[in-house]
Amino acid sequence: MKRILTLLLIVAFAFVPFADAQQASPGAAVTQTGSTGLAASTCLSSIGTSSVAITLTIPAPGGSNSVYIDYLTLAIASTAAVTGSATPQTWTSTNIAGTPQFPISGVVTTSATNVAYGANGPLAIPIKGQVGLGPTFVSPVANTNFFGEGTVCWHVAP
Repeated sequence: MKRILTLLLIVAFAFVPFADAQQASPGAAVTQTGSTGLAASTCLSSIGTSSVAITLTIPAPGGSNSVYIDYLTLAIASTAAVTGSATPQTWTSTNIAGTPQFPISGVVTTSATNVAYGANGPLAIPIKGQVGLGPTFVSPVANTNFFGEGTVCWHVAP
């Protein structure tokens, strides 16, 4: 019985025309749709000067939307005068659930840029800000030997 059924299916499919996978004529241009808007990210960057801490402030998204951070680089850079500091340096945040902090990876050394853990470029999973609020990132308190550098890119979605 199985052999007869298999043979009938083979014969039936032999006479069915197969679809051509190629498009016969040009179609409409491809456009991005959906609510995430990743292609339309907005970015903000700031580089401080010695003795001045910086704050990156993302505007509030409005309504019941949230800010989704897709790219984040937080660092401190040192001047040539610094002799090194073993004191931990940390970027802080507001308007993000849990108020995450981003510690600097390593000791601040002469004429170097030290990037914070978890804030070194594109994020695999966006960081979601609190509904209706614009997140902020604040660099460590600057001194005459180092200053903050930061870039944040985000999109707004429900």
